[in-house]
Amino acid sequence: MNELKNQQVFSIENIKKQLNHTEDLKDREVNINDVTYIILYISPLVDQEKLESKVIEPLIKMEHNDILNELYSKEIKIISNNEEAICGILDGYCLLLKKENYHEGFLLDVTETIGRVVSEPLTEKTLLGAHEGFVESLDKNIYLLRKRVKIPGFTVKKYILGSKVPTDVSLIYVNQLVNPEIIKKVEERLKSISLDFIRSPGDIQDCIEDQTFSPFPQLLDTELPERAASNLKDGRIALVIDGSPKAFILPVIFSVFFQSPDDYSSRWELGSFFRILRLSGYINALILPALYIAIVTYHYEVIPTELVYSFQSSLSFVPFRPIIELMGMQFTFELLREASIRLPTSIASTFGIVGALVVGTAMVEAGFVSYGGLIIVALTAVSSFVQPNIEMSSSIRVLGFPLMIMAGMFGFLGIMLGVLLILIHLSRLTSFGVPYFSPFAPLKVHEFKDTIIRVPVWMKGDHPKSSSRIQKGKMEREWKLNESEDPY
Repeated sequence: MNELKNQQVFSIENIKKQLNHTEDLKDREVNINDVTYIILYISPLVDQEKLESKVIEPLIKMEHNDILNELYSKEIKIISNNEEAICGILDGYCLLLKKENYHEGFLLDVTETIGRVVSEPLTEKTLLGAHEGFVESLDKNIYLLRKRVKIPGFTVKKYILGSKVPTDVSLIYVNQLVNPEIIKKVEERLKSISLDFIRSPGDIQDCIEDQTFSPFPQLLDTELPERAASNLKDGRIALVIDGSPKAFILPVIFSVFFQSPDDYSSRWELGSFFRILRLSGYINALILPALYIAIVTYHYEVIPTELVYSFQSSLSFVPFRPIIELMGMQFTFELLREASIRLPTSIASTFGIVGALVVGTAMVEAGFVSYGGLIIVALTAVSSFVQPNIEMSSSIRVLGFPLMIMAGMFGFLGIMLGVLLILIHLSRLTSFGVPYFSPFAPLKVHEFKDTIIRVPVWMKGDHPKSSSRIQKGKMEREWKLNESEDPY
């Protein structure tokens, strides 16, 4: 009973002790009407101007010692134990309590608002869409979504993950559009996370995705509020994490990773063309090196005779087998890509171009690689850069090397087996219960309207399978029935 009583009663000394008597923990005493108030806060987390203008000045002018009615603050929380007090102080609140009465305290929002302003994202570029990007503030990111999804059913559920170092996570969806079963699955998986702390959003992704060991991402990460809002309207869910400048969209299917907000800002023919181009680039980057290895190793008969002589003359000076040559060049390209990412922006692009030209030319002239192999690696690199999603593009880097090994061992048969295994894996994969390779497996032709091909918006009608609303809407072009088709 005494231990329970000690937990419910404030103790300034216990709070300081649990915070390890850190020197940036400040306490101030203010005497008003023969009553002494103590203000406790961590100075780097608190806006000093807010503390003076919103707390201390109104406190001095207070007449009836009625904090809730006379003291203005953005948010006031009534608390009754040390644990709540410490959590609030670490979130940037100041603790206000009477010196003579430690049974009840008040947390007042005076949080410092230092942070990055809303700007254009660096990894996802759009030409025709909005140029706002998510930032590291959870509240700002929710605001960016609410601004675009002005629906009464817009719902935000907050969770705190990490038993020792808490991280705020918000689950966002539109209630009348989302599938309740998917919401239930996501909540169960979030509640099952028992990590001490969250290092990065990838920790949460590892814990909640269906297949952790799959090379294909089962959550769509985006820095574009416009893209996240569009998926919310389609009945999907957004997972926003405090401190992360991106949102996770779930559940997703394979074709979503080849879509871009620009597709909806242009005419449907152009949007469909660019989606097909991205998918073709992905397939190209995945199997082109393996095809080259298979052809120059086993299947010269499939290319014109003139090219056979050209390839043979080029390969005759290379001391390595084609598989070693291509894998070595791919590995060198990956090194250049990683180096350009780590370098400052001002010199990264120059290094990437100059490094590729110098290294590639030097390797050809030294006889380490052939001209044909250099061309194949260059085409593979260009094709991989077409992908709008970095994680899906990275799957090429994971799957490309096994395909090259199988092509070097078995030729075209090895490529066919490798591609067949990938397709089987895609067909068996799910994202929160939704078939990942839908509508291709299981095959549903009527759901092709907004996958690889984007039909005009008035022809779509249906919502995704992940949505609870799958009924067809009204015809948006009824005016066409009444308008005369006669020429002028």
